[in-house]
Amino acid sequence: MYTRRLASLLTARGHRVWLAAQEDSWIAKTTQGELPLLHTKFPRWPLSEVDRVAAFCRQEGIQIFHSHNTRASHFGALLKVRHGVHSIAHLHANHPQLHTWFHDRLLAVSKDTLTCHRYYLAGLGKKGAVLVNFVDPKQFRPSEGRGDALRALLQVSAETPVVVVIGEICSRKGQDLAMQAWPGVLRMHPDAQLVFIGQGSLPDNLLKALGVTVLGHRNDISELLPHATICLVPSRDEPFGLVAIEAMACGVPVVASAVSGLADIVARGAGASYPANDTRALSQVLTELLSDTQARAKLAAVGLDRTRLMYSPAVHLAELERHYAEVLGLK
Repeated sequence: MYTRRLASLLTARGHRVWLAAQEDSWIAKTTQGELPLLHTKFPRWPLSEVDRVAAFCRQEGIQIFHSHNTRASHFGALLKVRHGVHSIAHLHANHPQLHTWFHDRLLAVSKDTLTCHRYYLAGLGKKGAVLVNFVDPKQFRPSEGRGDALRALLQVSAETPVVVVIGEICSRKGQDLAMQAWPGVLRMHPDAQLVFIGQGSLPDNLLKALGVTVLGHRNDISELLPHATICLVPSRDEPFGLVAIEAMACGVPVVASAVSGLADIVARGAGASYPANDTRALSQVLTELLSDTQARAKLAAVGLDRTRLMYSPAVHLAELERHYAEVLGLK
């Protein structure tokens, strides 16, 4: 998703951008007609594919290979070592890999992610820098009187408190922790709704819980999210936490576990946090916020200001272009 948004913004800024991806991938399909596609499956062996892509880069004048996942980053490291193609690896996860030594620049989505890589891979030095994600304020913005699509979908009243969790349903995202904390919330707010949006499914026994709905994968999150009472991010691990800043940009108060990059996002009053895996603390935070309209409004206001100052596309692009220029020796 980050690559999808970034490519469009770079193109709009006048950069020539190619998408390197498999033809049947989600991003290739969603950008079809917008970006030229360099079809590759990023195989590391045989090296003939690395040579082919390097030749294409020379032919088209491509100066930087900017990778966003482990497989592509391995491929970029080989392009750098074998052919001298400038390579930037974007670190979106806390999983250090040996290939990171060979890139021109490493961009980490949070201080925690960069610290993790530096700890396990000594000698990275000035190659590493933090570049936090951004949110598009045109897509994610406060409801501003728009119809409540979320409660209409849930078929509940306008006064119903709705706590939304967005992300693939898996252990790392912590939906099971939210479920464990939910009965404590219902004791004080029996009409509250807990809504999961994302691919995957919960165990059948959990689906029978009161006030819980699984909406599955949705393409209209930017229309639903502004109407949430609270956005909950209960992750066990989260290098950054894009959903958190999307909610903040919508003027929705965020409750997040104090892990990795999430802790930085909600710090200094931009959201409410609780110790990771502590379901009792999570239940208490949710209960208190659902009872306190003013506290929610304050969190929402600080969070909205934070996104405009720190997570805007303009701030992000200016910093990224500086890294591009330094890698190319233009600064």
